[in-house]
Amino acid sequence: MNKIKNPALREAYERLYHKTPLGFYNCGRLCDGLCCRGDEQGMWLFPYEEELFREKEGFTVCETEGNHGYPMVICSGECNRAERPLACRIFPLFPLIIEDEGKIRIKVIYDPRAGMCPLARQNKELDTSFIKEVRKATRYLIRDEEILEYMKAVSLELIEIIELQRRLGEI
Repeated sequence: MNKIKNPALREAYERLYHKTPLGFYNCGRLCDGLCCRGDEQGMWLFPYEEELFREKEGFTVCETEGNHGYPMVICSGECNRAERPLACRIFPLFPLIIEDEGKIRIKVIYDPRAGMCPLARQNKELDTSFIKEVRKATRYLIRDEEILEYMKAVSLELIEIIELQRRLGEI
């Protein structure tokens, strides 16, 4: 992977380098890689990631109206796992950032946008070391103010999605 200039992002990438939701098993084999087939399905980029994928072979960065001003990346369907974006590294989870009386809490949840993932749909128990590393990586990420603000905005959006799903009886 290109040199990652942002230290918070670099540490998160390193922490999640070998981690997957099911330990050593490639979870993409469960769903035939639904989240990475090289079609219009993409992953949202975190702050500072765009520069890593803008000119990278096998990836297309797409501007979007969503994702709080940050683009999405679509892979060619096969990538070197060492070069995948942060959203792929933490999938199908998202670490919610919850502010309570001036303190920040991290709550790792199944991302409600990960409906195509059999792990999320079936609420499968994930490798606890994976969940712990997502939380630890998040502690590094939120040291950067821009990443913290991005994650707070996404967290509010996900909480709204979860509340809507509850009202509709989907969860």
